[in-house]
Amino acid sequence: MKLQEYLNEIKKEFHLRHGFEFGFTEGQSEAHFDLTTQAAMQYLQGLLMSGKMNEMQQMISSNPEALKDSTFYSDLIQKCTESYYALDWDYEKKKTLAETALGFAIAGLKQRFDEGGYTADSAGVMKFIGLDSGLMGMMGKVGGFFNKFRK
Repeated sequence: MKLQEYLNEIKKEFHLRHGFEFGFTEGQSEAHFDLTTQAAMQYLQGLLMSGKMNEMQQMISSNPEALKDSTFYSDLIQKCTESYYALDWDYEKKKTLAETALGFAIAGLKQRFDEGGYTADSAGVMKFIGLDSGLMGMMGKVGGFFNKFRK
């Protein structure tokens, strides 16, 4: 999968730029970067399955500062922060780690997206992350169908 390949590259860069800031060894930096991106992907998959493709597309294709303006930002950061169950840090320090790691991941993905010449539409985003747009359309429809039963 393309997305995971990009994240593996970015993970190495994260340690070089921020590992010392959080007092992490290389392995700890990579583990917490993985926890952050996995929690974020689970959250974004939930958005996708609920049929909220536009919000997900905005988060993926915009810069880190635009992400903070999203109505879903606090929920996303909360999910990432909760993934650090082994850290005995206070909430604010965990939140700083989540924001730093997520912002770094988004900036790295945005850079690779721009350099790859992908189009800023659903098809371009799906191609970038290595998913077929037909499959994503079907998943969005299934998510929208299940949304009808949530009321």
